[in-house]
Amino acid sequence: MTEKKQTKEKLYINLLGDVSLTYNGNVINDRNIRSKKFWVILEYLIAFRHKDITQGELVNLLYPEGKSENPINALKTLIHRIRNGLSQLKPLNSHDLLVHSNGTYSWSKQIECVVDVEEFDKLCKKASAAGCSDDAKLSYYIKAIDLYKGDFLQKSAFEGWAVKQNTHYRELYGNIVHKSIDMLKQRGDYKKITDICLKAVKIDPFDESFYYELILSLINTDNSQEALVEYRKMSTLFYREFGITPSKEIMGLYREIIKVDNEIETDLNIIKEQLGEETPGSGPFFCEYEIFKDIYRLEVRAAARTGESVYLCLFTLSEKNGEIPSVKMLNSFMSKFRECINKSLRSGDVFAQYSVSQFLLLLPFSTFENGENTIRRVLRLFNRQYHYCPLLINYSLLPLEVAASETVPLDIAPLETE
Repeated sequence: MTEKKQTKEKLYINLLGDVSLTYNGNVINDRNIRSKKFWVILEYLIAFRHKDITQGELVNLLYPEGKSENPINALKTLIHRIRNGLSQLKPLNSHDLLVHSNGTYSWSKQIECVVDVEEFDKLCKKASAAGCSDDAKLSYYIKAIDLYKGDFLQKSAFEGWAVKQNTHYRELYGNIVHKSIDMLKQRGDYKKITDICLKAVKIDPFDESFYYELILSLINTDNSQEALVEYRKMSTLFYREFGITPSKEIMGLYREIIKVDNEIETDLNIIKEQLGEETPGSGPFFCEYEIFKDIYRLEVRAAARTGESVYLCLFTLSEKNGEIPSVKMLNSFMSKFRECINKSLRSGDVFAQYSVSQFLLLLPFSTFENGENTIRRVLRLFNRQYHYCPLLINYSLLPLEVAASETVPLDIAPLETE
């Protein structure tokens, strides 16, 4: 009779993203133990598990401003609670996991632990080792990216002691993502690039370079509609959070998205159906600025040929001192102002958002006065519905038929919302 080989169970610890400890199928995390102080101390002991931590160090961690009448007793109580929590990792003994000796605390050096951040480090070092082949390097990068579920101790990332490590691992993650993308491009594996970037924009939604590579990979895999969704998602997020517009590189990709390669089609009725709006509306046509530019250039040519007048209007929302309003205020009032433009213009008019605080309009009118009347109609509606708005609204009106060398904006005195 052959003797079965005994396998020693390991304790798996995740510090990248949501923190958790798993042993023999038993798990503890911040969903089943919700105490913030519990995790602050436990995370610190695990992060520095190769050294002994003094009571004073842990007390300073708990009470950085010294606000505790009896901090040592408070620490002892918390350590007791931590051990109770660790006791869920049966059959491990929580006193074996968290060791107290000579006034110091430390994480057990006897129990074998697999810590994701340490595994992540090992994979990155293997990939950068001299003599590592490109295939092996890419394999190590992909495994490291799969391990990176989120930033190092992401819920404690702003704790003073964790900031440096958090920054280090985020930068390391970003570097291997871009190195992997470069290698995958050489192989033409845009599907894998898409998978990597979809994860990357969730982990760091404010890194524009991830969106660039994501949108480019979707274009290269003929997923233009998905690319458009990601572009609009990024554009909206950056407007809302930072008050900035996409970079020229991203805008260039947007132009690629809207260049749809069609198969040969001889039935004009089918083409006509494709060209039509899915949900035709009676209001003006709102479009991306890149589309607006093409429409503007077409209108300039038409005006030169027919002699008809078309006016370009610019609305700008600002503080009364001329400064750009805060992002929070712009998020609120730019959307409201867009609604008023939409309700006040006709179906033949076109408008677009030019910047975080500006809208551009194309108005086909025979006279400057007609254009001015439309502008005042927009402002009256806005003032009536949002009379409490503290912002100043400036506007300019310019006829398209004026030669570029002669254009002088016809500034109209700014109107304050009443």
